[in-house]
Parts: sequence; C-alpha cells; structure tokens
Amino acid sequence: AGAQPNISSQDIENINLFIPINEEQRKIGEFFNELDELIEKQSSKIGVLKQRKKGFLQKMFV
Repeated sequence: AGAQPNISSQDIENINLFIPINEEQRKIGEFFNELDELIEKQSSKIGVLKQRKKGFLQKMFV
C-alpha cells in the first residue's frame, strides 16, 4: 500500500509504559510456568489416549 510512517522522538517520549513490580513479575512467571505444566500434562494424556485408540482399533479388525 504505502510507506511506513516515521515515528518521531516526540512520539516515543509520549509513550507510557507500565512495568509490573518484581513481585508481580514473579507471580506472572509462576502462573505461566503452571500453565505450561498443565499443557504438558494434557498433551501427555492425549498421547496415551491416542495409543489406547490405536490399540482398540487394531483389536476390532483382528
């Protein structure tokens, strides 16, 4: 479409950034670690169920 608009130093100076305090950053990190662990457990369960399904299908056709 068109060229990228230029960003002036004034634009950058007017940006407000809100950075959580260390304690809040730690809590956010722990939350995401727990979420990652939950995702990993669920993925593992899915793998087990897929293997079980495969076994049942093989038994059906033998």
